[in-house]
Amino acid sequence: MSETKEAESAQEETKEEELPFDAVDLMLEGNLQAQINYSMVKAVAKALDEKAQILISAETGYKPVEDETFVEVAMPEIEAMAKAILDGCVDFTRIRFWEACATAEVAWEETKGEDGKTIHRVPYANTLQEPQPGNRLLANLEQVLQWLEGVHQAHEKNGMGWVSPYGCPEDGQQAFDNRSEMIKKLNDFVSNIRSNFDF
Repeated sequence: MSETKEAESAQEETKEEELPFDAVDLMLEGNLQAQINYSMVKAVAKALDEKAQILISAETGYKPVEDETFVEVAMPEIEAMAKAILDGCVDFTRIRFWEACATAEVAWEETKGEDGKTIHRVPYANTLQEPQPGNRLLANLEQVLQWLEGVHQAHEKNGMGWVSPYGCPEDGQQAFDNRSEMIKKLNDFVSNIRSNFDF
């Protein structure tokens, strides 16, 4: 085999490895309804991740001004994201654990010829011992929960009038109570996903 043909063969193998296989899609093969549902979950995960990454990046580059923490400065954005998750058009309580993170990875079953070279490769889903972030849906929900809890702690530290434009403790107390409810619901979402192993 010439060097050119060897290079072409290596390129073809690399292309095959780079095909956008998803381990869950492989596991759902033959179940069209589940595959469509999972595609929608992935789209939601991507949309949430795009917004979460903006805040994650902002937090990474944040330099405190007058001892204000990142969650204090980003409170409106954090609360808006939490409200979109809790009151938006997606029912996060129905998302399953394996849809929200990576519990398997794509592996390859190889068939070798008499000369020891691979002649056929078939992808399959290989279960991971420890789940990975995957589409980051669960990871981002947990991140938003963590930020929201940070805002809540800052509110306690700064006093009830902190979030009121007029420094009014009554307004602040209402915001505090509303946020407490948001934290509880978001915590329930995360717990529900972590315990939902239905397939």
